[in-house]
Amino acid sequence: METIRLTLHEHWSPPSPSVMALGTFDGLHIGHQEILSQGKAEAKRRGVPFAVFLCDPHPRQVLGIGAEYDVLLTPLPEKLRLLEHYGADLVYILLFTREVAAVAPEQFVLDLLLPLAPEVLVAGFDYTFGAGGKGDAALLKAMGETRALPVFILPPVNLYGEKVSSSLIREKLRYGEVKLVRELLGRPYALTGRVVKGEGRGIGIGFPTANLQLNDPFLIPGTGVYLVRAFWGMEKGPGLMNIGVRPTFHDRGTLSLEVHLLDHRVDLYGEEMRVEFLDYLRPEQRFNSVDRLVAQIEQDVRTARDLWRTAQGDE
Repeated sequence: METIRLTLHEHWSPPSPSVMALGTFDGLHIGHQEILSQGKAEAKRRGVPFAVFLCDPHPRQVLGIGAEYDVLLTPLPEKLRLLEHYGADLVYILLFTREVAAVAPEQFVLDLLLPLAPEVLVAGFDYTFGAGGKGDAALLKAMGETRALPVFILPPVNLYGEKVSSSLIREKLRYGEVKLVRELLGRPYALTGRVVKGEGRGIGIGFPTANLQLNDPFLIPGTGVYLVRAFWGMEKGPGLMNIGVRPTFHDRGTLSLEVHLLDHRVDLYGEEMRVEFLDYLRPEQRFNSVDRLVAQIEQDVRTARDLWRTAQGDE
């Protein structure tokens, strides 16, 4: 997959005409995947590359609309990895600035989209563009009609009576609903980071942990204990992940991400690790003694193994 970075005032020549999907694609959930699937199929039918056009940083970050967008479901490296997985041949990444945000919707299409020579545009029903987000699917379709440019607008995807959206997924993650999020994403939610040195308390009580420092600004699920699938090097395996402040040891601890691998005892300092969230076990708790904490972790391990066997059987 090729990536091409664009700026507002840069003049570029596209590698070739393409079918082009438009969107922010934070999360790349099952609604986004439908857009990509339709675009990929149309590109194959026409014998042209399938391209994706997106803005980075996220427009809400640049415009300061909602502090929650300081973290993302899919920061750019993760988004690009997934776009390649879902079949994109080319990704245009427009550097989003306040100047870009001020471009009138019609000019956005004329100056930023059409020079990329799209044969077809594909977008979701809620796609917006241009100053104030006033450009919408109806305007995009109307401008396409005057230029003999097909524009496919896809309807929302619903699950359990709710419209699938990045906002919905964010809300569910904050409450630890990772099994539902897996359905909304069509895959487990995942974080990627590097294993760093921690306080060493885990190994001291018989449950060594890999302390994860995130590489990118991922949205972190709500505090608690989770069953995860961990990947490191060429290995993978089940683990327990605690997200929290370790209240048994700290009155005012900082948030930490700790993974106890169920079947491996290896030194992973400095290693890259990816964790996929499979299930939620319990909230983080403060224990009156280390012995009670150890007893609870032993129970967590038994529960996690049972859930892991069930998860393996479902795949």
